[in-house]
Amino acid sequence: MKLESKKYPNIEYEKGEEIFLSPDEANTSFYFDVEEELTSDAEAMAIVANALDEADVLTQKAKEFLKKTLEDEKSKYYETVAYFMKFHRDELEPDAAAELFPVEDPSAISFAEMVDYLKLDRFGSLIDEESNQQAFIMDLSFNPEITDELMVI
Repeated sequence: MKLESKKYPNIEYEKGEEIFLSPDEANTSFYFDVEEELTSDAEAMAIVANALDEADVLTQKAKEFLKKTLEDEKSKYYETVAYFMKFHRDELEPDAAAELFPVEDPSAISFAEMVDYLKLDRFGSLIDEESNQQAFIMDLSFNPEITDELMVI
């Protein structure tokens, strides 16, 4: 079967089998995966195709969410997001941080500014265990050649 994506029209899959494609295989800049249970459901796969076509918009929305989270220290996600940013700015070797954040002084970059350097590393769809409904997951990362840490949205 072919995924009915307008942006990525060459993605093929087998009903009832998991999709896991590298950027080269999917002709994307990120990994793409869909849980096998969803590939058997035409309606779910139509939703996947639409969401995949909006991956850039969803990535921007995720970044906006992260920035808003960093503005609100009372947010239940603040500590997680701040820790992720602090690790990359303060715990990596200075040369690695300079490579991740090409600014004059990487040690002075704000967490919110760092969010702009995140890139979509993986986009996927699965059945959420709690709600038993289709959900989407996005892994955002800085340069995976320098760090393997992910911000999962």
